[in-house]
Amino acid sequence: MAKNFHTDNKAFMLYKDWEDIFQALDSSEEIGELVMALFAYAKRGETPKLSGGAKIAFLMMRAAIERDGIAWEEMCAQRSECGKKGGRPKKSDESGNTDEKAEQTAASADNAEEKPQGINDTAEKPKAFSQTKRFSEKAKKADKDIDIDIDKDTDKDIDKDKDKDKDKDKDKAIDKEKKKDAGTAKSVVGSFGTHKNIMLTSEQYNELESRCRSVGLSLESYISKLSQWLFTKGRHCTDPYRIISGWLDNDSKRKTAAKPKERQGCDLSWYDDFAMNFDLSKFF
Repeated sequence: MAKNFHTDNKAFMLYKDWEDIFQALDSSEEIGELVMALFAYAKRGETPKLSGGAKIAFLMMRAAIERDGIAWEEMCAQRSECGKKGGRPKKSDESGNTDEKAEQTAASADNAEEKPQGINDTAEKPKAFSQTKRFSEKAKKADKDIDIDIDKDTDKDIDKDKDKDKDKDKDKAIDKEKKKDAGTAKSVVGSFGTHKNIMLTSEQYNELESRCRSVGLSLESYISKLSQWLFTKGRHCTDPYRIISGWLDNDSKRKTAAKPKERQGCDLSWYDDFAMNFDLSKFF
């Protein structure tokens, strides 16, 4: 009977990089709801109703639990198939029966052979005949031993091919797991800003931070101002990455076009005036 990881597996995996996701949630109640939702899905396959950051985090963690559960089911199925195959039949009986048949055949041939006239039944057979019979029996046994050795070598070659195929399948499964883990790491969503209302993936945040650093700007300043504006207006931003990226492009062009004497030290007052007076309504 096929295994089901929801009902048959007694455990599920919690990954260390999930700690950042739990810490990004707003309250302990939201963390508790997320934890109970993970147990409900892993044990009974239930998908509870969540909202906000907890819902996004649950969808990501559910994918990892389902991936691990399917791998566990496949492992159980492989072990079951190996148990059904059993061992190979023994060949000792076959070789023994063959020897008995050969002896019976030789005996019947001796009895059926015509005796020459003038020779007693108790007379000894010529030495040449006895030596020839002995040599033929040795040749038959040698042929049987060769056949058995060939069968053993063939079985070993088959087992080696099976082991190679299993190793290839394991390598492919490991490569798939690495690719999935890499995609999950890039898609981890974090909440930023004073009011934790700016949602960016790790890849988006690192890209923006690198661009700001290259032109001497502060990404945290952009995030804080956008977070404060959304909180004051009571709005929700669906794509903060696009807005911050647009601001960064405009400010980078201004800094590049400005003359050296106009850029004095780290004075960002011109940026503060621009960010506070910029009309964000056109982006929503």
